[in-house]
Amino acid sequence: MKGLSRAASAQLRQVLLAGGLVASLGMASPAQTAEPDDTARPASKVQDARPITPDDIQALTGVHDPQIAPDGAQVLYVTQPRLATGAPDRSEIWIAARDRASPPVRLTQGTWKEGGPRWSPDGTAIAYLSNRKAPDDATGTATRQIWIVRPGREAPRPVTRFEDGVRSFAWAPDGQSLAVLARAPHEDTAHPIKEVDAPGTPVDLWIQDLASGAVRRIAVKGRTLSDVSWSPDGTRIAVRAAATSGLNDRFYHSELRVLDVASGTSLRTLRESAYSGASWSPDSRKVAFTAPAQGTIGIDAFVADVASGRVRKVGADLDGTIRQIVWSGEADTLLARAVVHTRQQIVRIDARTERASPFVPFEGRITDFSVAADGQIAFAASTPERPADIWIHGDATLTALTDLNPQIRGIALGSVEEVQWTSQRDGQTIYGVLVLPPDHVPGSPRKTVVLAHGGPHEAWATAWQGSWIDWAQLLASHGYAVLLPNPRGSAGQGNAYARGVISGWGTRDYQDLTDGVDMLVARGIADPARLGIGGWSYGGFLSAWAVTHDRRFRTAVIGAAPTDPLTLALATDTPDFVTAYFGLPPEAIARMDRSAPLRALDKVSVPVLVLHGEEDARVPLSQGLAFYRGLRLLGKPASMVTYPGEPHRIGGPDHQRDIQERVLAWFDAHL
Repeated sequence: MKGLSRAASAQLRQVLLAGGLVASLGMASPAQTAEPDDTARPASKVQDARPITPDDIQALTGVHDPQIAPDGAQVLYVTQPRLATGAPDRSEIWIAARDRASPPVRLTQGTWKEGGPRWSPDGTAIAYLSNRKAPDDATGTATRQIWIVRPGREAPRPVTRFEDGVRSFAWAPDGQSLAVLARAPHEDTAHPIKEVDAPGTPVDLWIQDLASGAVRRIAVKGRTLSDVSWSPDGTRIAVRAAATSGLNDRFYHSELRVLDVASGTSLRTLRESAYSGASWSPDSRKVAFTAPAQGTIGIDAFVADVASGRVRKVGADLDGTIRQIVWSGEADTLLARAVVHTRQQIVRIDARTERASPFVPFEGRITDFSVAADGQIAFAASTPERPADIWIHGDATLTALTDLNPQIRGIALGSVEEVQWTSQRDGQTIYGVLVLPPDHVPGSPRKTVVLAHGGPHEAWATAWQGSWIDWAQLLASHGYAVLLPNPRGSAGQGNAYARGVISGWGTRDYQDLTDGVDMLVARGIADPARLGIGGWSYGGFLSAWAVTHDRRFRTAVIGAAPTDPLTLALATDTPDFVTAYFGLPPEAIARMDRSAPLRALDKVSVPVLVLHGEEDARVPLSQGLAFYRGLRLLGKPASMVTYPGEPHRIGGPDHQRDIQERVLAWFDAHL
């Protein structure tokens, strides 16, 4: 169905309240300079500030992929319309001076999908990916190719012509060639008949000489490649190699291999399964990377000696979860982006002692970062009051380089804080985020919504909470207290905590969530008679679990939820995800059934809203449809909305807006 207009949304809300029923977005141009005050601002208390709306959230500009120049003087970054959108229709590249002496400049035109910018080793040129058609291309639809620009010296020019486009690339250390990941020319396979799990045409490695345009292919037989990185001495390239291009193989079964550039031969496999590509040490002797922890639940960081193949775990002492690790400019120092309780920070890891220590404390969510030769760090991040910006850390100072969404300052935002409580089951400390309405008065209990996160190995952060999938600010701005719990199974407290829900979705983590609700009731924040719950993906699962196993919640919004682990394992595009928690059927069927909300539909006594993308391969539509149909067959109050053409993460702007409008209207009607 199409997204609701503002008028239709208002009408829907009125109908729900009265009856008790169970545009083309323009890219917001980044501000030319950051605010004079670069520290996080308190939540808006301006008297005439208004509540935030789905339209406000849809108009926010997102930012990612900050690339600091080798000398640290400038930063490239990519902006896109709308936050939390994995595949935007268009994006643009900007370049900003670290000292902010001049305003940021848009490097690309904003008409196409352009991103992945990378500085040449000497910092004079920038290569990037664009689906813009080359001036001399008279063929059909343009594919994503590499373009190079020398700012102030040379206009952008295309340098590759791969039939299916380029996946990713890396500069050679001497700046004379590129390592490119792309598919070889092949016959058109557009055909309605598909073989499930067929390997398909592999993605190969190509070395393209920039002066002559000559291209040399390096194929790894029986493997499709991703995440290319060149050793600083230029003799070797590290890649991830999987049997197919399917998500399950790429994510869970990608080997980390080192290839010889001259001969194209595979020198060594450093790890049978790696989550990230390799970051090389300055001396080209070692690489750092992340890989699945035991049983693929959790993440570990490693350093491997390339010559011997010896692999060591690093940062294991961190009370958190490492998401990204890179070598700094120092021989024995690594930098890692890590989730620590409810904060995403950058920590330092000593490669000799393998121990982690705080480095860039940050109140927010850091999504990615890069490091200059002089140690300056550029990262993309949000804070509770800043949806998305580029920050610079250097000389022990932290500075916001951009101010991408200044319009937020005129909106009444909820306050955001970390909270913690103790599990009544075993004394485990549980962390979460609390978002309170702008006008909250202590001692005045509020209608309250619990929002559960996806994963389960994800975590809520004390950061911006407003997008199509993050509803906390939308709800808080309209009078709700919102609890964002990180129960066991979440990231942020190490791998043992993440593994705490093995064989026990719902049975081992739901108590952590309700203990948080009890804490809010005891503090006089939550009104126990007006509680709701909602979430997407695994958050949808916990919401379905709540209404099938508990009577405290008056309603639930269940988004793209796995409701039956057995059929999920047999139908999802990532079967290894489910079986890592439960084991293989038929031996695991009893455990799976114990964690299936679908098996307890008769216990539901409150109205439920089910939302799902029709083309969801991760959690197939049948999971949500079965839950909804089962409720209706039993005469239970339920509604369901599906979104045509949408995968697990909803991308269409009208659909994203519709989800937010429906969520707010639904909770208003039932709380």
